[in-house]
Amino acid sequence: MRDELGMPLPLEIQSRQAAFESTPELLSRGEWVCLNIQPNVAWPVRPQWLDFAGQRIWVIPLTNECYPGVAMKCSPGVSRDEAEGILYRLLSVISWRENCGIVVAHRSGGSLPHMMGLEKKSGFSIRDSFDFTDMICPQEDGPRVALALMREARGLNHYGFAFLSYWRILELAFPKAGTRVAWMESALPTLSGQGIQDALTSIAARGVTDICRHLFDSGRCAIAHATGQPIINPDDPRDAARLSRELPLVREMATRAIEERFGIDTPMTEYRKHLYELRGWKERLGSELVERILSGDQPKDGELVDLPLINVRLRESPPYLPLEGMKPAAVFVDGQLLELRYCTANGLMTVRFRLNFADERLLFDVTNGLYLHDDGSVTTAEYQREVQRFLRDYFLNGVLQMWDADNGELLSRLDAFIPVNCMIDLDACNAGIGEADAEVERRRLALAESA
Repeated sequence: MRDELGMPLPLEIQSRQAAFESTPELLSRGEWVCLNIQPNVAWPVRPQWLDFAGQRIWVIPLTNECYPGVAMKCSPGVSRDEAEGILYRLLSVISWRENCGIVVAHRSGGSLPHMMGLEKKSGFSIRDSFDFTDMICPQEDGPRVALALMREARGLNHYGFAFLSYWRILELAFPKAGTRVAWMESALPTLSGQGIQDALTSIAARGVTDICRHLFDSGRCAIAHATGQPIINPDDPRDAARLSRELPLVREMATRAIEERFGIDTPMTEYRKHLYELRGWKERLGSELVERILSGDQPKDGELVDLPLINVRLRESPPYLPLEGMKPAAVFVDGQLLELRYCTANGLMTVRFRLNFADERLLFDVTNGLYLHDDGSVTTAEYQREVQRFLRDYFLNGVLQMWDADNGELLSRLDAFIPVNCMIDLDACNAGIGEADAEVERRRLALAESA
């Protein structure tokens, strides 16, 4: 988050009182359920809420006195066990999105979201907030359990138990052993990432040719059972060393299985596909129209396109007056591109952007995508001030978002803007905002004097 001058707000761990006083809802009495997590994952230092599974959930920040975690005030008809289950599911989703383990240390709650005391005072990893844009909330048991097992495995400080949790994901994704083995054999040669090549090399050096059988016998079964051979001996450092080398194989296969079998992409896969740039627009326009544009067909004369009112915003920035509730003004088809122009209700401000369906890209050029007609009015001066603020915030790695103004659904978002071959002069940007603000006051005064 940034202050009114565009400067990042300092990240610092606050007292519990200061953190909660800034959020009155956390001081509202009710039946609260809280999960306290081990502070070994980058966690926000300010309260944050989101809608998840039909409930409002709070991310409780790390404070000087207490554990961080998540909390929920039970709504009518929701039991404490149900609330706790929802909180666990949220932690599993966060764990997946952040590629980290999250370990629950304590359960607490009461009439207020009381968190357990934490004696550790340093060595924390902190952040401003989580990005809950496009937050997933699996409804079926299979993906829910898979994400829970992944959170558990990533958070375990024990190679053997982590290995077993990853293997359970494979069993969940492929209940039949034959199908599982066939999938593993096809997936193994395509795995990549830290530790994969070292694991394969070490297994080959031992003369093992059937890697799947080796992982099953010397890993899964040797950890789960205490009869037969081989067996994992917790006192034998050689067993721990071998498991630590081979753990990346089952970890990456478990991750791949969640993606392929349950349709939950990793953040890296989401970034590579960039489907979030046009997902909402494609749903709104309909598959038939999108397919016609991709095939090169031009819209028929007089054909109507149902377009929503939109809010054009930047993540974690206050809304910009002229970019709220914009209405569609024009639609053009250029090959496989659909150009949209939106304007304010008074027609003074226009935003231009294009939907590239072939490449799944939202094309927005800030240098020629904003048009302002200055009619000399106070309104136009106010718009100019907002445009200057938008430009400053956008150049400061702004994340562009387009929302349906009627139902609040996200239509599109871009990755953070990265300026190339230029430096942003924040003082100059703020000076431009100041000049625009002065022009607003000048026009207001002139209008009052002429009245």
